[in-house]
Amino acid sequence: MIQEFNVEKRKKIAICIIDNSASFSSGWTKEISINISDFLVHRFVQYDFDVYISDKEDEILKFVSKNDFYTHAVVVASGMSLGLSDRLFSAIENKCREDFFLSGHVLHRNENSFWKNGYYELHHQFYIVNLKEFTDIGCPEIGQFSNERHRQIEPFRSAEYLYDDHEVASWIKPGKIEKEYEIKCHGWNIISTALIKNKKLVDLGEDIRNNKKYLYYEYDHVFLRELPQIYHDQFFCNNFFPSWNSDNFRHHIDFSGPVDQYITVGIGIYWAVYLHSLGYTKNCRIIFTDINHNCLQFMKSMVEEWDGENYHEFYRKKLRILPNGFDKNLEPYIEYTKNEWIKFLEIHPNWYNIWKEVKSLKFEYVLIDYMGKYDLRFIERDKKTLMNLSDVFTHSPYTPTQSLKYRISCENRFINSLKNIDPEIYLMLTSRSADGYHLNKNRLEFGKIKDFDLTDINELKKPVWHAEDWHSPRILG
Repeated sequence: MIQEFNVEKRKKIAICIIDNSASFSSGWTKEISINISDFLVHRFVQYDFDVYISDKEDEILKFVSKNDFYTHAVVVASGMSLGLSDRLFSAIENKCREDFFLSGHVLHRNENSFWKNGYYELHHQFYIVNLKEFTDIGCPEIGQFSNERHRQIEPFRSAEYLYDDHEVASWIKPGKIEKEYEIKCHGWNIISTALIKNKKLVDLGEDIRNNKKYLYYEYDHVFLRELPQIYHDQFFCNNFFPSWNSDNFRHHIDFSGPVDQYITVGIGIYWAVYLHSLGYTKNCRIIFTDINHNCLQFMKSMVEEWDGENYHEFYRKKLRILPNGFDKNLEPYIEYTKNEWIKFLEIHPNWYNIWKEVKSLKFEYVLIDYMGKYDLRFIERDKKTLMNLSDVFTHSPYTPTQSLKYRISCENRFINSLKNIDPEIYLMLTSRSADGYHLNKNRLEFGKIKDFDLTDINELKKPVWHAEDWHSPRILG
């Protein structure tokens, strides 16, 4: 069975997610993989890709190849993580502008590898197929793993390897000499067919490679070695505060000011421009809320110390302690912050006047986890209130260890709690927890809380990995 999600044909690249959870031996690996897969569907849908899900690789490829609309198929193993960014999506689109038949991790399984004397492998975690060329050569099957001794023409390969990896050759080309191999690795058939037909095989490139991560759920010892990155991402986001908002600035907000009470996640400087554009009363309360104590401390120091100039340098000065295990060069990020700051000033030339006025208001800081236990009594009733929680229910670092079912429950609980305080409060979200699965694709993300609907998990389209557990006799939360 092939499941379709968000098939609106806005982009010519079909996303084919292969459910391989049946091969996992541990319940924990399945749980982590399913949580990541749920978020993966959500993000692909957010970026307007059509998503197809199946546990049959050949079937799904042939299915999308019959649709003349698509130019490429991106085949993704379930449980592939995006890490902490969305850069993979633009990397995919850029790659599909290149000339190739197949782009993937093509591994040379030689005598130094785990699979000794195996034919070349197309790693199943991620690869891209040019569908026109795939159709032109008869839609060959991928070729699954088997312990089968067989003979194949040995390809020519580059002398050098990529990424310091002793199995990924920078290129392979058709060979001339037949050789006996002891096993068939995944992808053996499509690789050999492509070489016979003189089709171009290329590596995915660093842009894709650096913006995805597979946890190798099939092998417990490897999975446990890769899993610390998931927990480090959470640790990192609980302690490192970004310089700029990840969500785009909303230029038009259907809200009639002035604002009496502005509650927002503690990040960046867009909040000040929102306040200026909407207007605010002289007794306006600004309440920064966040799970990250360091982020709240930065916002407090910004309000009390910053003169409104050279934001990137002020930000650098306040990054006193970086989380242990952070192995990136911070200078490119400071440069990015500087460039964003320059662009911001071009759009808002009156920034210094805005900042001088806004920073004189009353500020409060609330350390809170909206995905855990909390108390909302800091919100005053009967005030014209705007609350911006951004992507709190779809925040990437926490999705691997929080099931979608739980995130839906947290979102419903929060909406009900806010309605009980004041149904006239305006709520602003970047996305909803069940986006990509809900049949209503135009659910409210900004408006009065009384108009927000709750998510009934029984009404969602269920991916195959949730066939048994997505049901509830009552609304979650």
